[in-house]
Amino acid sequence: MHDKAKSLMTIAVVMVAILSLIYNGYSFFGENFHHYTEAFSQIASINESHYGYIQPQVMDGFTEAPIEGAAVVIPELGKKFKTNAQGLTPVIRVPIIEDAHYKEIFPKTWGEITLIVYKEGYIDYVLFHTHVWENQSRKGPKILLFPESRSQSSDPMAIVEAPHRLWVKQLVEKFKP
Repeated sequence: MHDKAKSLMTIAVVMVAILSLIYNGYSFFGENFHHYTEAFSQIASINESHYGYIQPQVMDGFTEAPIEGAAVVIPELGKKFKTNAQGLTPVIRVPIIEDAHYKEIFPKTWGEITLIVYKEGYIDYVLFHTHVWENQSRKGPKILLFPESRSQSSDPMAIVEAPHRLWVKQLVEKFKP
């Protein structure tokens, strides 16, 4: 019975994390939305000498209360940031790192970085392919941490941020027979 409860809990945690990314992952800032859609209609040359800004927010996965004192690490920068009482890191300047895998297929118009989040008492969390737009500020992503099980150690939660839906649509159209 204990294994069944653990399996159900794991499924619930994964579902909440996925829904969180879908509903909370991106914040478009009014007038800048037009710039985002324009970016998808052009193929731009992006490199590491360009920057964007993010401000991750860390919250409890069950209560959605902000988590103060969580460590947010960006391996590409080799830096760690702490969250404040609202669960927010400071605004972080990050390089636009191109996903070279798609360079010859259909280039992405944003950069991607990795976020690793640690907080004692919670399951470690890794968000791969976190979107960063050149010269834009992103408030987020919202990261939901879930409490660790007292009886067993938990594997880190690994989440991948999906490519933007407009880019996916254009990729599909480009190769449609």
